[in-house]
Amino acid sequence: MFDFNSDLAQEFGVYKNEGAYEIANFMSSVNVSAGFHAGDAVSIKNALIFVKERNLALGAHIGYPDISGFGKRTMDMEQEEIEATVLYQVGAISAFAKTMGLEIEHVRCHGAMNLKLSTDFEFAKHVANAVKKVNPWLNLYVRNPEIKDYLESEVKINCAYEVLFDENMSIRQLREALIKPETVHFSTLEDAKRAYDVIKPSPVNYNRVAGQV
Repeated sequence: MFDFNSDLAQEFGVYKNEGAYEIANFMSSVNVSAGFHAGDAVSIKNALIFVKERNLALGAHIGYPDISGFGKRTMDMEQEEIEATVLYQVGAISAFAKTMGLEIEHVRCHGAMNLKLSTDFEFAKHVANAVKKVNPWLNLYVRNPEIKDYLESEVKINCAYEVLFDENMSIRQLREALIKPETVHFSTLEDAKRAYDVIKPSPVNYNRVAGQV
């Protein structure tokens, strides 16, 4: 069984992304953009309403403070800046969620931050430590199995190994993989439908609160 995840609130002001909700209909967890690379107050609220209505696992989708570049540009940041950037975004989605009786369960990085998390052990440790300060039970989605093992050992934080599903991939390949993912990320409706036809997803389930199960 795999968790299927996708991103919501990947919009800002007049720039909308309604197609993201079509994908999210096939997911077991969603990642709500926290305002730095995308997401504004209204789009975040609408995403949280969607999550609550469908009883999905909720995550904070965080990125570099780069809304004009959609978080795709790499930024050199000191440890203090990394921590503040993570705390601000995870804290914002967490606080907003609480007003609706929800709890976030995981954190997923976006764009350039996700690439850095997957390749730089020191950077990943700083991000994980900041996430843990918000809530030590949160899961951090990680694409690199070695970094996942490192963070679980060094930081003592729950991590979920994530792979990106594309047109060349199948559920059979995931089932037969030497290292099986715990969560699978989708960015197109076609891929989401194709995978959902084969298997019904289930969320990475460490910290679901009473009332959401």
